[in-house]
Amino acid sequence: MSIVNTLTSLGQKVDPVMIGYLKKGAKRDLIPANIYQINAGGKRVRAALTLLSCKAVGGKISDAILPAAAIELIHNYSLIMDDIIDKGEIRRGIPTVRAKYSDDMALLVGMFYREVIEDIARNCSVPKKIQDLIIYTIKETIEGERLDILFEQIGRPEDYIIKHRFKTISYDSYLQLIGKKTATLMRSACQAGTLAARASSQKEKSLVDYGWNTGLAFQITDDILDIFGEKTGKEIGKDIIEHKLGNAIIMYAFQEMDTKSKKKFLDILRLTKVDAKSVKKAIELIEKTKAKDKAYKSAKKFATNGKKALLALPDSKARGQLIELADFIVDRLY
Repeated sequence: MSIVNTLTSLGQKVDPVMIGYLKKGAKRDLIPANIYQINAGGKRVRAALTLLSCKAVGGKISDAILPAAAIELIHNYSLIMDDIIDKGEIRRGIPTVRAKYSDDMALLVGMFYREVIEDIARNCSVPKKIQDLIIYTIKETIEGERLDILFEQIGRPEDYIIKHRFKTISYDSYLQLIGKKTATLMRSACQAGTLAARASSQKEKSLVDYGWNTGLAFQITDDILDIFGEKTGKEIGKDIIEHKLGNAIIMYAFQEMDTKSKKKFLDILRLTKVDAKSVKKAIELIEKTKAKDKAYKSAKKFATNGKKALLALPDSKARGQLIELADFIVDRLY
């Protein structure tokens, strides 16, 4: 069984918990909207990270089921809100919550999720620690979404966004973006597992470092796929079409581009509609640089750092699966 299938099978153990909590206290006609996002599927990687992290430090799966459900709900909560913000129509191959039930209902469902996350946290074996972790994680995720919006190069004509919109991207601002947007939740998923197992601070740090580094590697790899598509079936130039400046490939390309090339690239990102011809031109500008190679090496470095962090833990099947996941995150490019 591949590591992805292993993680999905493990992560799906939280589905009955999530659905049960999403039904509790909800009016009968709201329940279908509440559980729609969960029933839409997903790999449950973050839930699996919580469960594997718990096992890797000597805990039991049963200790971490509730924290894993809370972490997975944070992820799905963020997807619902992201689709409202981006007016997303399709996710996981089916209509989004907002597309099926309306923006107003999707917003209410998202609010219900936030209360359910708190409800689950209160019932964890270490409620205060899990609650504190959840509060921190959601605040960081919100900031990541704010930065993501501000890196978009057109649309959203509101004064605040125009005033604060990024006109270029540096390595530091990129890492800040993906740290908050992606890596924080993966780090928290691992940390939640160690808290559930009541692990030592040393073991907790090992998995916190692993989650952070693999989270960065995960997003950088996604950025490469969102430009080049590779073998995943993703649309070529997806982030270019969506006017996004906050991408590893673009960030590294900008380090090498001269002023004229940067302007050409930004002009494409700022088109009201980026057509196939414009995508091709943008990718040609990127391919004149070593951006793809640099991004791949960066993802590989963070994945390696994540694996090194695990060496402080005793050898175990769970540790081996976490190492395998770090390798897969980067190797899925090829």
